[in-house]
Amino acid sequence: MDQQMSPWEFYERGLVLKQVRMFHPAIDDFQTAASDPQYAGKAYGEMGTCLRAIGHDEEAVVVFQQAAKSPMVSSADKCHILYQLGQTLESLGRDAEGLEIYGRISASDQEFLDVAQRIQHLRSSKSGQFSWSQGWWKAWMKEVTSRCQAVFLHDPSVLDRTGQWIGPPAEQSAGRRR
Repeated sequence: MDQQMSPWEFYERGLVLKQVRMFHPAIDDFQTAASDPQYAGKAYGEMGTCLRAIGHDEEAVVVFQQAAKSPMVSSADKCHILYQLGQTLESLGRDAEGLEIYGRISASDQEFLDVAQRIQHLRSSKSGQFSWSQGWWKAWMKEVTSRCQAVFLHDPSVLDRTGQWIGPPAEQSAGRRR
């Protein structure tokens, strides 16, 4: 059955396998999907994430580099791939290389996640490990905000339905307590 699957189907199945933490089969599917130039960048990026999850950081570096070189990767996806590459290099203690990668990201998007703080930290630090207290909250909030904006732009009625998920409006609740 696998021989009849398209690269897109391998990629999608890899995402599902990754989601349920079946990293080795996911890596196999992403490798197959990466044979198609249309999916190579994203597939290599996902493969790198899986390799990091199983502790194969050196292999992840190579795969993230392949993903970043893929001609079909959008500039937004490339920033995310490079960010993961930078984190991986940083975790390996390869600070100079990580700094170079963060610099490339900053050149295309100065506000990307916590890249500015990582650059500042790596330039001023001898230890190299990033302190998550620096910029973590700002980066997380930026990511949450951008995802919420995407949802609301896609379906503006989400706000109207929010009350259905979290219970009755405050006015109704206050009225019941009296």
